[in-house]
Amino acid sequence: MDNTFAKRLVNARKIRCMSQRDLCNALQGQISPAAIEKYEKGLMMPSSSVLILLSKALNMKLDYFFRPFTVAIDTSKFEFRKKSKMGAKKVESVKYMVCTEIEKYIEIESILSNNTTFTLDYSNVLVEGESEAKLLAKRLRDDLKIGSDAIVSAVELLESCGVKIIEIDYDDNFSGTCNTAGDIPVIVINKNMTSERKRITIFHELGHLLMHCADGVDKEKMCNIFANEVLVPSDKFTSIIGESRHDIALIELQAIQREYGISIDALMTKAAQLNVITQRRYISYYKKKNVLQSFKDAVEASLYPMEHTNRFERLVHRALASEVISFSKAAALLDKSVNEVRNTLTLM
Repeated sequence: MDNTFAKRLVNARKIRCMSQRDLCNALQGQISPAAIEKYEKGLMMPSSSVLILLSKALNMKLDYFFRPFTVAIDTSKFEFRKKSKMGAKKVESVKYMVCTEIEKYIEIESILSNNTTFTLDYSNVLVEGESEAKLLAKRLRDDLKIGSDAIVSAVELLESCGVKIIEIDYDDNFSGTCNTAGDIPVIVINKNMTSERKRITIFHELGHLLMHCADGVDKEKMCNIFANEVLVPSDKFTSIIGESRHDIALIELQAIQREYGISIDALMTKAAQLNVITQRRYISYYKKKNVLQSFKDAVEASLYPMEHTNRFERLVHRALASEVISFSKAAALLDKSVNEVRNTLTLM
């Protein structure tokens, strides 16, 4: 028997954070636990009426259960920095949700023959400390030919290089993760974060994909340094702020924040790492944040325009406008109704 349905049923259940018993309860006893187990093991196929019940209970379109698996993704390679706060079921939910989105993304690219190959390979660089992480950030900027200029859109920059960026709707317990689909790098971010947090998370996850650290080196720390340096090169920062300061005015850092799309916290961390300010001054900054709510609100305010990825949606609408796919296919890819897709498509 074709196991596509069986695997899709398991995935759908995990996406919805449901156990087999939870699914039985959602179906109000209309399907037995034994039957669900047989479906998931590929020992039995449901009737059309049962399939509709499962589709409704799991809030999945019917075509999802029969969509072929076209991309091999090792879910164990997803890394979650906030895994302990999310819980095992939610972690599994995000993994399988992302796998579904990647499959659809690659499918529409294949339909349009619109694939961009990611070619950056830094495997010949071993990161042993902060200096190598910064040099890797400089190499990235050089390879992408952006010099020391501000990166207007982190999302568009990396998507133009062949990185797939997926945004998911999640609570504050999740920031980002990364993986590969074959040789395609994939970065996943929480769409509800501020623009500054999104941007540093994107480059942090890119660090995980590109960086090879020596044994014993804290890779999380190196990825943070890499992301910070990609967003604001050290020489650019010191040319604006100076090489040594006792106090820095908030308005100075906000000007950098507005231009480079990086948070005040990250800029203060950079100032401390470059010895522009002392460690005592850096510590006092965080103490002041913990004591004065008005100060905390001011330094944590988001000032950079919001970034969202919409390349996947653009490709689907392009295929639809070119009559390469049908409205029903577009609806399945976008997870919308056919009427919603019809109402959003405006041809020029």
